[in-house]
Amino acid sequence: MIIKHVPAIGLAGVLLLGFAGPTLAATNNEAREETALQGTRITLSQAISAAEQQSGGKAFDAGADVVHGKPRVVVETNGPTGVQTVIIDAQSGQIIGGHKGGETD
Repeated sequence: MIIKHVPAIGLAGVLLLGFAGPTLAATNNEAREETALQGTRITLSQAISAAEQQSGGKAFDAGADVVHGKPRVVVETNGPTGVQTVIIDAQSGQIIGGHKGGETD
């Protein structure tokens, strides 16, 4: 009788891990984003304002991350020229990059 339930228990375990994995990854990314702006000169709101001014569009997504040990804010905007991504140095507040189109998630 117990042997009949082993496949069902195994399947339940695989499904649970399949659903929990992305959630755990998202939690880790969110923690990294939260700590990325600690001790910087710019707030997320200020970075969004700078990106909107630069692109002429309205922000619809923004997040902080650290690349090569340097915190930055990535803001995606949508405006007259379409979707644009603006990258801002979180220490100086300067726009350090960007491109047409959005960021891959």
